[in-house]
Amino acid sequence: WYQRRVRAMYVEGNDEPMDSTRIKDRPFDFVLTEGAVIPALSLAIETMKKNEVSRFLASYHYCYGEMGVPPRIPKKARVLIEVEVVRYIDENEVVEYDDMAPEDRRDLPTSAILKLVSILREKGNEEFKKNKVIPAYNSFLKGTKIIEGHSTKDEVDENQLNLEKIKLLLNLGQCRLNTNHTHDARRFIGEAIELMNKVPDPLHEKIGKGHFLLHKSYMKEKKLDEAKRCLEQAVRHLPHNETIRDAFTKLDIAKKKEADSEKKSMQLMGQKMGWKE
Repeated sequence: WYQRRVRAMYVEGNDEPMDSTRIKDRPFDFVLTEGAVIPALSLAIETMKKNEVSRFLASYHYCYGEMGVPPRIPKKARVLIEVEVVRYIDENEVVEYDDMAPEDRRDLPTSAILKLVSILREKGNEEFKKNKVIPAYNSFLKGTKIIEGHSTKDEVDENQLNLEKIKLLLNLGQCRLNTNHTHDARRFIGEAIELMNKVPDPLHEKIGKGHFLLHKSYMKEKKLDEAKRCLEQAVRHLPHNETIRDAFTKLDIAKKKEADSEKKSMQLMGQKMGWKE
């Protein structure tokens, strides 16, 4: 998976760019092996590093062929490409893992598993940033399953795997929150918090984040008392966090609205029944 910025593409002899993500002000994402770009660009990017900016003059054989794309790109046009690789994720190892027999997967060292999981987590994070919540969820879930399918008797390795799984579980919880699957969200977040309590060093920041996410799930369901209990747990681990303190203010407002609404409902009911105050 690559994210690249084609700063400009020029047809030879033309001063105006035929395409430019710099002008559009947004990078273009693609998977290198899927033929999503012209061969010249695919071949060029394979030689580049992250953040590198390069220029390539490409023959028509590797661009738009003998016919071109009239009227914009003439026949047999050579193209000058100025390209920047913004970031990339090498998924080859994930593909290789998928093709392995179960017994070969079991023989992989923990270091290889951690690398696979890191690739999937990074991919999921990028997808989530672009609001591709379901693909992000699938990437995080796949990483979790890979960890669960790996066993080790080494305590240090086990701890590293748990730390990675905690990150994935919290991300899964956030994804489910974004799709309003609050019950699923709490299941993932609860499992993450349980794991946090097993690692050698207390993860106060992540535990606080976990309880804050639980609070958000209850707020979506308007279960304000449960939301308040989760916030109280969150602030114990993150006492100076402004977002959590702001959440208390919003919760108080929500509880006041709820109380006012209940009072109004009771008054209306009383009027219908002929009650007197």
